[in-house]
Amino acid sequence: MNVHKHRRKRGVILTAQGFEKLEQAKSHAESWENRYKSYTLEALSDRTGLDPDTLMKVFACNVGVDKRTLSRCFRAFNLQLEASDYYPPQREKTISTQYLSPIPLKKAKNQIKHKIDWGQAPDVSVFFGRTADLGLLTQWIQQEHCRLVVLLGMGGIGKTYLSVKLATQIQNDFEFVIWRSLRNAPPIEFVLADILLLLSNEQETHLPESLEDRIERLIDYLKLCRCLLVLDHAEAILQDASGNCSVGYYRQGYEGYSELLKRVGKTPHQSCVVLTSREKPKGIGEMEGKTLPVRILQLGGLQAIEVQEIFKAKGFFYGSTADWSKLVEYYAGNPLALNIVSTTIQKIFDGNISEFLNHNTAVFGELRHLLTEHFQRLSEVEKQIIIWLSLHSQPASFSNLREQISPTVSPQQLLEALESLQERSLIEQKNTFFSVLSLMREYITCDSTSNGRRQKGKLSRSVPPLTIVQ
Repeated sequence: MNVHKHRRKRGVILTAQGFEKLEQAKSHAESWENRYKSYTLEALSDRTGLDPDTLMKVFACNVGVDKRTLSRCFRAFNLQLEASDYYPPQREKTISTQYLSPIPLKKAKNQIKHKIDWGQAPDVSVFFGRTADLGLLTQWIQQEHCRLVVLLGMGGIGKTYLSVKLATQIQNDFEFVIWRSLRNAPPIEFVLADILLLLSNEQETHLPESLEDRIERLIDYLKLCRCLLVLDHAEAILQDASGNCSVGYYRQGYEGYSELLKRVGKTPHQSCVVLTSREKPKGIGEMEGKTLPVRILQLGGLQAIEVQEIFKAKGFFYGSTADWSKLVEYYAGNPLALNIVSTTIQKIFDGNISEFLNHNTAVFGELRHLLTEHFQRLSEVEKQIIIWLSLHSQPASFSNLREQISPTVSPQQLLEALESLQERSLIEQKNTFFSVLSLMREYITCDSTSNGRRQKGKLSRSVPPLTIVQ
């Protein structure tokens, strides 16, 4: 006979609002105090005075902690803990040690027919270009029923805005549309709890403890309901590839996202998950294919006519057709880079594109930060490739690069590095020759020049001249 008993969960747990408030404050502090680098668990422990295990419980949002613990965590980021930021775990009935049976899926589905939650999605009421990309993505999802779609490209290329625009265009084809950002690297347990709460019409309050069971529960919903789930900024949950680390591996503690994406890509269901990232997560490539239910779209830059529309919305600019082409080509049609540059052209050069181009000052301010962010995440092999290609104007073949890269680097490692750089749109390939993105070349050469003869000598010693074979 089953013995029923009540178990009282102690402590309090962050609500979605409380977690978001704390994450935003932490992100702001990382931007201003930590040079945009995420705090390590040890750094958070020093800042809050809480031990790492307790901090993991706070951010996991599934285990009760003392209210004073949350207050200390909030005060560390100059926040005041309010009643709406936390809730006590509900008193639950258990049967022996088994997990409480979840609500019937059909019951949850019958209670809600159509729900959209945009989270922190940006406004896309003003949107230019990407007509072909939108058409292709719509075909993949609506007609070819892809289960997992990944948008890849360098920072600022427009992945986030495209994902929102896509979701707004096809939202009527789904019962649920949920858009979530992974920019602040939320634990997967919190993301799953948040999504399951929405899909169950806020009835999934007693979730299984194991991650595997939570993923299984989500898959059940993806099978029963037609859901569109967008996860933006996936690079935040991936490891920095600096040193000898390979690109695409998950950060410690975030490996559960890999299992989630594998289940989404390999399990038959009627929903679609859209992922945006600067880097391709490990495990995606083995599932992806032109006729398979997992697809990857590599985003390129905007065309000159689309860039002119963006500039027109910001004010008056003038230049010849050649000036516009040169501007777009130099910044590889990157919307973020061109937005930053447009402000400078308008304020400093009174909208004169030609005069701006004549000064050869393409990389500055936020653009430098964006490129530094990209460069610091590269592996040592990738950095060597970027530097060699930047310091030598002519494209290089795979054989050329093999001759110049350290003999300790295997051909397999070199191939992986080139593929990774292509996926992040940092290098271009024509036939069998590779060249670096103009903007990145400017960043590398300007840095070596501005750091003086000592830094230039350092680069020349570590990077021998690249011989081009015609």
